[in-house]
Amino acid sequence: MQIVPFGAYGLNISILLVSIMLALGGMLLGAGYALEDKKLKELGRNEVMQSLINGALVGGFLLLFVNGGVVGSFVNSLVLSNGTSTSCSSFLQYNAAICFAYNYLVGPNQYYYMGAYHSSILSTVSIVIAGLVSLYAVLGLFKLFLSPVLAQMQGAVQVLGTAAVSATVQASILAFISVSALTVILPAGLVLRTFYPTRKTGSFLIALTIGLYIVLPLTYLMNATIASQYSLVSNQTGLTTLSLNLGSIKSTALSYVNTATNNTGIVPDLANIGSQIAVQMSNLMGYLFDAMAYFIVYTFILPTFSLMLTTISVKELSSLLGSESFFGKFSLL
Repeated sequence: MQIVPFGAYGLNISILLVSIMLALGGMLLGAGYALEDKKLKELGRNEVMQSLINGALVGGFLLLFVNGGVVGSFVNSLVLSNGTSTSCSSFLQYNAAICFAYNYLVGPNQYYYMGAYHSSILSTVSIVIAGLVSLYAVLGLFKLFLSPVLAQMQGAVQVLGTAAVSATVQASILAFISVSALTVILPAGLVLRTFYPTRKTGSFLIALTIGLYIVLPLTYLMNATIASQYSLVSNQTGLTTLSLNLGSIKSTALSYVNTATNNTGIVPDLANIGSQIAVQMSNLMGYLFDAMAYFIVYTFILPTFSLMLTTISVKELSSLLGSESFFGKFSLL
């Protein structure tokens, strides 16, 4: 069952206000003709026209967003093509793009996209952080010799933790949009657009609804398409190699400790084990920096681009609906 736009009472309130303003505009227009007052005629004609536009917007948005509407079919065709498969909570399933974006960011289960299964950014980051923390605990035994490496690992954990928080915040925003865009922001926009003093505010809120509910989630589909070409996501090679390196270094380091405590002829063995650790740490740092670069791009840089696209779309839609006063410095976009 799809969420009906305007929530429980928004549709009735919008229709009632449109009817009232249409009647008021008609009375002003009639009074203008009766009194031969040009200003009253112009005011009445303008209010009748705006009321008709508002009525068209109410009916149009109802048709666009209600069960099986044009927008829903369009979004579903984009998101669910090529066998794409996702799973979401009930409140996220009303918009396939938001459901997909949520899976891409923080979904606990793998999702199927472009012929392969993928883990969410949060799940992948969590695996890497867990491996690094576990390795740090072992390498801490050699802190005197490995302090520069340990410092780099601490920095990596902080960066990855920030990336995880960023993905979670973005997913929370999408969840908020899913439950509020059509049921709160859109009806508020239609109501405010009914009255002359708040007409520009209402136009802005209507444009904001379209930008947040349609444009923003679809930009995450674009981000996932780009990410699917990257080996860390498309076939998990990078993540698998990183995990193997983490496990291998831990095993080698523990062998080092065991040899140092139980073997009397330890010098050749320790030199050999130390050489292995050095080679493995070199490989680890390469894969780790690669993973950090990936997460920085897909949790900070691309979402910024998504926000810019959404802002531009809201600005243009607001302009079409008659609002130009809510952007300030964003008008430079």
